[in-house]
Amino acid sequence: MTEPEAPSLDDVMTRRFELDEQIAIIQGQQKLALEPLAEELKLCETYIKNELNTSGAQSWKSQTTGHMTFFTTKDSVKVENMDDVIGYMLAAAPIPDFFYDAITDGVPHGESWTNIINHIRTHGLWSLLNNAVNKSTAKEIIERDNAPPPGTSYSSYRDLSWKRGKK
Repeated sequence: MTEPEAPSLDDVMTRRFELDEQIAIIQGQQKLALEPLAEELKLCETYIKNELNTSGAQSWKSQTTGHMTFFTTKDSVKVENMDDVIGYMLAAAPIPDFFYDAITDGVPHGESWTNIINHIRTHGLWSLLNNAVNKSTAKEIIERDNAPPPGTSYSSYRDLSWKRGKK
Protein backbone atom coordinates (compact mmCIF):
# COMPACT_ATOMS: atom_id res chain seq x y z
CA MET A 1 0.00 0.00 0.00
CA THR A 2 1.36 3.41 -0.90
CA GLU A 3 1.29 6.52 1.22
CA PRO A 4 -1.12 9.23 0.04
CA GLU A 5 0.64 12.09 -1.64
CA ALA A 6 1.00 15.24 0.48
CA PRO A 7 -0.96 18.18 -0.86
CA SER A 8 0.99 20.86 -2.65
CA LEU A 9 1.27 24.36 -1.25
CA ASP A 10 -0.72 25.54 -4.27
CA ASP A 11 -3.60 23.15 -3.44
CA VAL A 12 -3.65 24.15 0.22
CA MET A 13 -3.45 27.87 -0.59
CA THR A 14 -6.29 27.51 -3.12
CA ARG A 15 -8.39 25.72 -0.47
CA ARG A 16 -7.57 28.47 2.04
CA PHE A 17 -8.99 31.12 -0.30
CA GLU A 18 -12.07 28.99 -1.03
CA LEU A 19 -12.71 28.73 2.73
CA ASP A 20 -12.21 32.47 3.13
CA GLU A 21 -14.85 33.11 0.45
CA GLN A 22 -17.28 30.62 2.00
CA ILE A 23 -16.88 32.23 5.40
CA ALA A 24 -17.49 35.71 3.93
CA ILE A 25 -20.68 34.47 2.22
CA ILE A 26 -22.03 32.92 5.43
CA GLN A 27 -21.13 36.03 7.46
CA GLY A 28 -22.98 38.17 4.90
CA GLN A 29 -26.03 35.89 5.15
CA GLN A 30 -25.92 36.08 8.95
CA LYS A 31 -25.68 39.87 8.82
CA LEU A 32 -28.72 40.05 6.56
CA ALA A 33 -30.65 37.65 8.81
CA LEU A 34 -29.78 39.70 11.92
CA GLU A 35 -30.67 43.13 10.47
CA PRO A 36 -34.43 43.03 11.19
CA LEU A 37 -33.81 41.72 14.72
CA ALA A 38 -31.21 44.42 15.41
CA GLU A 39 -33.62 47.07 14.08
CA GLU A 40 -36.44 45.83 16.32
CA LEU A 41 -34.07 45.73 19.31
CA LYS A 42 -33.13 49.34 18.64
CA LEU A 43 -36.83 50.31 18.43
CA CYS A 44 -37.52 48.58 21.78
CA GLU A 45 -34.62 50.38 23.45
CA THR A 46 -35.62 53.75 21.96
CA TYR A 47 -39.21 53.30 23.16
CA ILE A 48 -38.10 52.41 26.70
CA LYS A 49 -35.61 55.29 26.82
CA ASN A 50 -38.29 57.73 25.65
CA GLU A 51 -40.79 56.43 28.24
CA LEU A 52 -38.24 56.83 31.05
CA ASN A 53 -37.25 60.30 29.87
CA THR A 54 -40.90 61.38 29.56
CA SER A 55 -41.72 60.17 33.07
CA GLY A 56 -38.45 61.47 34.54
CA ALA A 57 -37.59 58.01 35.86
CA GLN A 58 -33.96 56.91 36.21
CA SER A 59 -34.80 53.20 36.25
CA TRP A 60 -37.67 50.76 35.86
CA LYS A 61 -38.19 47.22 37.12
CA SER A 62 -40.93 44.86 35.99
CA GLN A 63 -43.05 43.49 38.82
CA THR A 64 -43.89 40.39 36.77
CA THR A 65 -40.61 39.39 35.08
CA GLY A 66 -38.04 41.14 37.24
CA HIS A 67 -36.41 42.65 34.13
CA MET A 68 -34.77 45.97 34.91
CA THR A 69 -33.30 48.92 33.07
CA PHE A 70 -31.50 51.95 34.44
CA PHE A 71 -29.55 54.93 33.17
CA THR A 72 -25.76 54.96 33.49
CA THR A 73 -23.34 57.70 32.53
CA LYS A 74 -20.63 56.88 30.03
CA ASP A 75 -17.62 59.14 29.61
CA SER A 76 -15.02 59.49 26.90
CA VAL A 77 -11.75 61.40 27.00
CA LYS A 78 -9.79 61.62 23.75
CA VAL A 79 -6.41 63.10 22.95
CA GLU A 80 -6.74 65.88 20.39
CA ASN A 81 -3.16 67.19 20.63
CA MET A 82 -0.49 65.14 22.41
CA ASP A 83 1.98 68.06 22.48
CA ASP A 84 -0.51 70.09 24.52
CA VAL A 85 -1.16 67.14 26.86
CA ILE A 86 2.56 66.55 27.49
CA GLY A 87 3.16 70.28 27.93
CA TYR A 88 0.37 70.44 30.51
CA MET A 89 1.74 67.38 32.32
CA LEU A 90 5.28 68.76 32.46
CA ALA A 91 4.06 72.17 33.63
CA ALA A 92 1.82 70.61 36.28
CA ALA A 93 4.48 68.21 37.52
CA PRO A 94 8.00 69.43 36.73
CA ILE A 95 10.87 66.99 36.71
CA PRO A 96 11.81 66.25 40.35
CA ASP A 97 15.16 67.50 41.64
CA PHE A 98 16.32 63.97 42.46
CA PHE A 99 16.50 63.26 38.71
CA TYR A 100 19.19 65.92 38.46
CA ASP A 101 21.21 64.40 41.30
CA ALA A 102 21.83 61.00 39.72
CA ILE A 103 24.24 60.61 36.84
CA THR A 104 23.93 57.88 34.20
CA ASP A 105 26.55 57.71 31.47
CA GLY A 106 27.63 61.24 32.37
CA VAL A 107 24.12 62.65 31.72
CA PRO A 108 21.99 63.83 34.62
CA HIS A 109 18.64 61.99 34.63
CA GLY A 110 16.65 65.23 34.38
CA GLU A 111 18.54 66.35 31.30
CA SER A 112 18.12 62.88 29.84
CA TRP A 113 14.33 63.02 30.33
CA THR A 114 14.20 66.52 28.80
CA ASN A 115 16.25 65.27 25.84
CA ILE A 116 13.82 62.36 25.36
CA ILE A 117 10.76 64.64 25.38
CA ASN A 118 12.47 67.09 23.01
CA HIS A 119 13.45 64.23 20.70
CA ILE A 120 9.87 62.92 20.63
CA ARG A 121 8.56 66.42 19.88
CA THR A 122 11.20 67.22 17.25
CA HIS A 123 10.69 64.00 15.31
CA GLY A 124 6.94 63.63 15.85
CA LEU A 125 7.32 60.19 17.41
CA TRP A 126 4.15 60.30 19.52
CA SER A 127 2.98 57.26 17.56
CA LEU A 128 5.45 55.22 19.61
CA LEU A 129 3.35 55.98 22.67
CA ASN A 130 -0.30 55.23 23.33
CA ASN A 131 -2.24 58.27 22.21
CA ALA A 132 -4.42 58.18 25.32
CA VAL A 133 -4.86 59.69 28.73
CA ASN A 134 -6.18 58.14 31.91
CA LYS A 135 -9.95 58.79 31.91
CA SER A 136 -10.27 58.82 35.72
CA THR A 137 -7.47 61.35 36.14
CA ALA A 138 -8.83 63.52 33.33
CA LYS A 139 -12.26 63.50 35.00
CA GLU A 140 -10.65 64.58 38.31
CA ILE A 141 -8.96 67.48 36.52
CA ILE A 142 -12.27 68.41 34.85
CA GLU A 143 -14.03 68.42 38.24
CA ARG A 144 -11.24 70.51 39.78
CA ASP A 145 -10.70 72.99 36.91
CA ASN A 146 -14.14 72.86 35.23
CA ALA A 147 -12.35 72.17 31.94
CA PRO A 148 -10.64 69.20 30.33
CA PRO A 149 -6.83 69.11 30.30
CA PRO A 150 -5.33 70.98 27.32
CA GLY A 151 -5.09 68.80 24.24
CA THR A 152 -8.04 66.58 25.21
CA SER A 153 -11.75 66.49 24.54
CA TYR A 154 -14.35 65.12 26.94
CA SER A 155 -17.86 63.86 26.33
CA SER A 156 -20.45 62.26 28.54
CA TYR A 157 -23.82 60.72 27.78
CA ARG A 158 -26.55 58.75 29.47
CA ASP A 159 -27.19 55.23 28.28
CA LEU A 160 -29.47 52.45 29.43
CA SER A 161 -28.15 49.33 31.07
CA TRP A 162 -30.20 46.15 31.19
CA LYS A 163 -30.65 43.28 33.65
CA ARG A 164 -32.70 40.20 32.90
CA GLY A 165 -35.02 39.10 35.69
CA LYS A 166 -34.45 35.73 37.31
CA LYS A 167 -36.76 32.98 36.23
